[in-house]
Amino acid sequence: MTHPFMSESYSTKRNTNLGNNIKGAPITYLAGLLGTPVWNLRADTIESLGISSPRKFKEVYLVPNGDTLPDIREGDILVGSEEFRIDSVAEWPDLSGGVPCLVIVIQQIKSSWPTVEPEP
Repeated sequence: MTHPFMSESYSTKRNTNLGNNIKGAPITYLAGLLGTPVWNLRADTIESLGISSPRKFKEVYLVPNGDTLPDIREGDILVGSEEFRIDSVAEWPDLSGGVPCLVIVIQQIKSSWPTVEPEP
């Protein structure tokens, strides 16, 4: 049975490896992932990860496809209605004996920065 909070579909992108430690453009790596909506990062998660940053972080929880947790790594891109850079991935155990999930800490990817006109 799927938890009612797991209502969003996601995919991930991962940079291609062109060899000699050269990264190529990210391509779709995983698809059909099920998770929570994007939420503000909770205070206990900030504390447990030791995050001390002025940046605005968000989090999402993903459930396994079948019996295994998805292969998601820091640096991957989480794709839903927007794209987010993945900064942290950790297994979140289900203390009631159910299925564990992944807690993923993300930042929104800015597609373009605002331009500032020089002063005359």
